Amino acid sequence: MENTRSGILKGTTTVGVVFKNGVVLAADKRASAQTFIASKVAKKLHPISDRIVVSISGLVADAQVLVRWMQGELRKFSISRERQVLVSEAANLLALVLHTNFKKLLPFTVHFLIGGVDVRGPHIFFLDHAGGANEEKYMSTGSGSPIALGVLEANFKRNMTENQAIKLALKALRSAIRRDAATGDGIDLVVITPEQLRFLKPDEIDKHLSGLSKVFSEG
Repeated sequence: MENTRSGILKGTTTVGVVFKNGVVLAADKRASAQTFIASKVAKKLHPISDRIVVSISGLVADAQVLVRWMQGELRKFSISRERQVLVSEAANLLALVLHTNFKKLLPFTVHFLIGGVDVRGPHIFFLDHAGGANEEKYMSTGSGSPIALGVLEANFKRNMTENQAIKLALKALRSAIRRDAATGDGIDLVVITPEQLRFLKPDEIDKHLSGLSKVFSEG
C-alpha cells in the first residue's frame, strides 16, 4: 500500500487464485510512503460480504473509503434482495464507482482483486483505477505483481485442490517479497469456499511455506 500519490503500483503485492471450488487471496503486510515503511501490519484483505473478499493496493485512504462503502452497499443489497450478492455484481458496482470518478478527473488511486464464491461458482475479478473489470483465474496487483504473475503463470492449473492453490499463492507472494523492496513484513491469506470464509492463522501459513519445495520446484 502507498501513503502518497507518487504511484499506483507501489508498495504491495496481492495475489488471487481460483481452485476447484473456491478462491484463495493473499497479501503482504507492508505499507510504504515512497522509501519509508509506514506500517508493517497493514491489512489488505477485507471481507465485503459473507463469501466475498477484496484485496487492495494503491493509496491507503482511497482504498479504505471504498472498502467501507462496499461493505455497506452489499449489506443493503442482501437485505433488500433477500439473497447473497453475486461476485460479478460486487465487481460491477465497484467498477462503476471507479469509472465515474475517473471520468470526473478525480480518480481513486487503487487497484482491487475481488474474489469470492456464489451460486455460479468461484470467481476473481481484477479492477483498475479507471473502472476496468476483468474476470481471471489468477491475478496479482501491486509493485511486486510482475514477479508474482510469473510464478502464477508458470504453475497455475485448472481444478487445483485448496491445498495446491494455497501453496501457489504463497509461492508467488514469497517470490515478490524476495525481489520487491516495497513488499514484505508477513503474509495474510484467506480461503473462500461455499461453506466458509476463513483466514489462515500465522502458524498455518508458516507450515505451508515450509512445505513449498515439496510441491513446486524452486527453480
